[in-house]
Amino acid sequence: MQKVYIANTSCISPQESFRTEEFFSDWKGVQTDTDQLHAIEPDYKTTITDAGKRRRMAHLIKMGVSTSLDCLTQADGTYRMPDAIMSATAMGGLEDTEKFLRCIIDNGEELLNPSNFIQSTGNTFGGQTGLLLGHHGYNVTYAHGGYSMESALTDAMLQIQSGDINNALVTGADEITATEYEVMRKMGFWREGRQMGEGSNTFLLSNDPANSFCELAAVTILHDVDSNNITEEIAKFAENNGMAPEDIDLVLTGTDCDKIADKTLGTSNYPTTDYKQWCGQYGTKSGFGLWLGSQLLNKGIAPKGNQWEKRQLKNIVVYSEYRMNDYTLMLLKKD
Repeated sequence: MQKVYIANTSCISPQESFRTEEFFSDWKGVQTDTDQLHAIEPDYKTTITDAGKRRRMAHLIKMGVSTSLDCLTQADGTYRMPDAIMSATAMGGLEDTEKFLRCIIDNGEELLNPSNFIQSTGNTFGGQTGLLLGHHGYNVTYAHGGYSMESALTDAMLQIQSGDINNALVTGADEITATEYEVMRKMGFWREGRQMGEGSNTFLLSNDPANSFCELAAVTILHDVDSNNITEEIAKFAENNGMAPEDIDLVLTGTDCDKIADKTLGTSNYPTTDYKQWCGQYGTKSGFGLWLGSQLLNKGIAPKGNQWEKRQLKNIVVYSEYRMNDYTLMLLKKD
C-alpha cells in the first residue's frame, strides 16, 4: 500500500508556533492562570495580502486560510497547488453564528445581512483557500465533532493510498468565543481545571517521501472505549500496524475530562506527554498533537522533565479524547 507522508506543516496556536522556532528553543509549558488559551495570531498581511479580503474575513477564517497558504508556500514565494483540500472544524465559525443570531433578534428577522451567516458555516475557510489559490479540484469539509480532524486526514490518506491523488492539504481549526465558554462553564466542563483553546493546524500530505517530516502511518477512531483499557487499545493499535507495543517511543496525550484515562496512561509503561498543556482543548486539537509529533520526529528532540532533549524518536502515537466521548489514535513514524 502507498505510504503517506507529511511534506509540510503550519500551526497557529496559543504558543509561538507560526513561522518561528521559538517554541522549541526552550520549554514552553503554559504559564497562565486563565481558563482560555487564545491563539497568538500572526500579522495576517504576510499571508492574506489583499486588504479588502482580509478585512472581511472572520477570526477563524483568517487562522485557517493563513496556515493553509503558509503550508503551501514554496521557497520562491509561489504556492504549490494541492490536488485536494480537506478542512475540519468541530464548531465552525461560532463568532459569526452568534452575530447572525443576534441580528435576527435585533432586526425582528427582517433586513438581515447575509455576511455573518455565510461566514458561519464550517466550510468557509476551506472554500476561501480554494478561491485564493484558484483551486478547482476536490474540496470538502468535515464537521464531525472530536473526530473532525481525523475524518479529514482519513479521507486524504485513502485517496493518496488509492492513487487518486498525489497530495492533499488538510486543515483543522476552531476558535474561542465568550458565549461558547460561558455555556460550557454552566455545563460544568471547566471544573476539572481544563483550559479552553483554539488554533489552526495544516498539513500537506504526499506520496513522496523526499524531504518529508515523517510518515503518517495510521489514523483510527475508537468506539465504545473503556478508559480503563486505553493502554490495551494503544497496544492493539501498534500491533495492527506491525509494531510491538514497546516500539512506541512516545505517546502524546490529549485527554479532556477523562480522569480514568489520565490515570491509566500515567501509570502505563509508555513515555507520555500531554500536548494539551500548550494548546488547550477544542474540537480539532488533535491537529496540534499531530503537528507537535511531526516536529519532534523531524527535529530529533523529545520532552524530558521541563526541557527538550536531543533524542531521535521513531514512533509516536497521538492520542486524543474530546468531552469523554470521541477517542482517536494516530501513528507517526520516522525511518
